[in-house]
Amino acid sequence: MTTATPEVRVFRLPAMTWVPVLFLWVGSIPVAFAADGSEGARIRVGLGILVLLIPALASVFVARTATVVNGAGLLVRAPFGKRVMPWNDVRGLSVTGRSVYAVLRDGAVRLPCVRVSMLSELARASGGRLPEMADPVLKGPPERRRRR
Repeated sequence: MTTATPEVRVFRLPAMTWVPVLFLWVGSIPVAFAADGSEGARIRVGLGILVLLIPALASVFVARTATVVNGAGLLVRAPFGKRVMPWNDVRGLSVTGRSVYAVLRDGAVRLPCVRVSMLSELARASGGRLPEMADPVLKGPPERRRRR
């Protein structure tokens, strides 16, 4: 285990996650401000404005969802809350499918935005609280065999 000064590492959703949110905003604005057609080309503000809640909630979800790792512990941020877990409470990590969980005394908490391929980064940011793990080795495409 290393005793180097731990760094703060923030695991977030990929930047491409904002693309569908942008499409939601662009698609919902005409619906929210659409007139019923009898008033000509005027913009009408009414109950249709509630449609804008959908891209607003999607934006909050993408902006807030993260896992922050440092020498003090883990911080899991959700759209409308957060949970701080000091390293003394973390018993280990569990991998189920593509998800990584922090195992605590009273259960397990999913670490959003952390994937199996990021476990070595998580271990480095833990400041020696987690054992060192090898960086993932990227596999190339399979070689094609020529028929004879």
